[in-house]
Amino acid sequence: MKAIILDDVAVNGKRIDISFRVDKKLQRYFQQGNHLFFQYNDDLKDVPVSVAAIPFVANTAPLAWITNSSIYVSELDKSFYDCLANIKKAYQRMYPDVIFSGEIHVDHLIENSYTPEHEAAQLFSGGLDALATFIRIKEKKPLLITEYGWHQHSVQRSKVWDADKKHVTRFACDHNLDNILIHSNYGTFISAQEIDRHFLKKLGDSWWHGLHHSLAIISAAIPIAYKEKINCIYIASSYFRGYRAKCASDPTIDNEIKFASGHVFHDGYEINRQEKVKLVVDYYANKETDVNLRVCFLNEKNCCHCEKCVRTIVGIVAEGSDPSDFGFPITGSLSQHISDFLKDNVKYFTPARIMQWNLSKDRMKENQEKIMDQELVAWFVMYDFAAKRKKALLKYRLTKFVPIIIRRVRTRLNRIRMQNL
Repeated sequence: MKAIILDDVAVNGKRIDISFRVDKKLQRYFQQGNHLFFQYNDDLKDVPVSVAAIPFVANTAPLAWITNSSIYVSELDKSFYDCLANIKKAYQRMYPDVIFSGEIHVDHLIENSYTPEHEAAQLFSGGLDALATFIRIKEKKPLLITEYGWHQHSVQRSKVWDADKKHVTRFACDHNLDNILIHSNYGTFISAQEIDRHFLKKLGDSWWHGLHHSLAIISAAIPIAYKEKINCIYIASSYFRGYRAKCASDPTIDNEIKFASGHVFHDGYEINRQEKVKLVVDYYANKETDVNLRVCFLNEKNCCHCEKCVRTIVGIVAEGSDPSDFGFPITGSLSQHISDFLKDNVKYFTPARIMQWNLSKDRMKENQEKIMDQELVAWFVMYDFAAKRKKALLKYRLTKFVPIIIRRVRTRLNRIRMQNL
C-alpha cells in the first residue's frame, strides 16, 4: 500500500511547519518540497503536537482514501482520529462511484481535553453565508477566524488578502470581537490539477470543491481553537437542504469533525440563500453601520459581473433593498446590467444553479410592490431560466460548434486530397 508519512511537526511561536514524505507513485499529487505550514496572528503556546498534526491528516486523508494509500503519524488527537471513520463513510455516500479505502496509522493516540472557556469561533469570510451565520450566533460573541490558504512556500503579499483582512478586522472592531488571521499553503501544497486529471471524471467534481476545501479550512482553525478552549467552530453552509450538489462542505461531513473537547457545526443548512439575504437585509434595515458583503474573492472589491455577484445583487433587489448599500455599486441601468449578464451566461447555468436563481425570482414576485427598480421586475418575474438556457445553448452550438466541425471536415478532406496527389 502506498504511504504518506508525517516526518515532523514543528510548533514555533505563531507558526506550525509540517514536513512529510510520500511514495514515488504519490509524489505527482504534491508540490516539490513536501511542506505544509500555518501561520497565525496569535501564539500557539501549549498546543501539543498531537493537535498541531490534525491539519496535515485532514488535508491528506481524502487523497489517501481515493488512492488506497496509508497515512503514518507518530501521534494524533484521539477525538479527531475517532471521527475520521464517519467522515470517510460520508464521502463514500456522497461519491458511490469512487472507492474510499486507505488507512490512517497512528503510533500514539493522545486524549486531549479542556474545559471550554469560549462558546464559539466562526470561520468568517465576510460573505453572505458567513454574515448570515454571524447574525444567527452573534450572542455567543464568536472569535472570528479568517484564512488565506493560497501562499506557496512562505507568506507572500496579496492585495486580495489585504482587502479581506481590512474588511474582517473592521467588522470585528465594530462588533467588539477578536480576529484570528491564518496564513497557509493548504491550497497549493497539493497538486489539485494532477488529482483532477485522474479523478475528476469519476468524482464528477474537482478535488478542491468536492473533497478538500472544508477539511482544509476547518482543520486550520483547530490548533487556535484548542489554545483558546473553544467549544464549537461554526462554518456557514454554502448550500441548503434540497439543493442537489456534491460538496466537501456538507453537514454530513463537517458535523462529524471533533477535536479534544471541541466540535464543528455546519450552520444554516435549513435555510436557502434567498432566506439568508432576507436575514441580512432585515438585520441592517434599522442600523447605521455600513454593510459591505465580500462575495467576489478573486478581486479586492465585488466585481458585480461574476455569477455569484449578480445572483447576490438580484437577491438583495428581491428583498426591496439597494445593492449599492451592500457593497455592489452598479453604474447605469440595473435592469440592463442583469439582462446583459443573463444573455451572455444563462447557457452555463446548471439545473441546481437555476434553482437558486428561481428562489430570487419567486421572492421578487412576492415582494414586487416594495422593489424600487420596476423596470427589472417587469421582465425578471417572467424570465424562464430553463427555456432561455436551452435556447442560448442551441444558438451557441450553432455559432461555435458547427463551424468547428465544418473546419475539421475540410481539413481532413484536404489531407486526403494531398495524399492522393
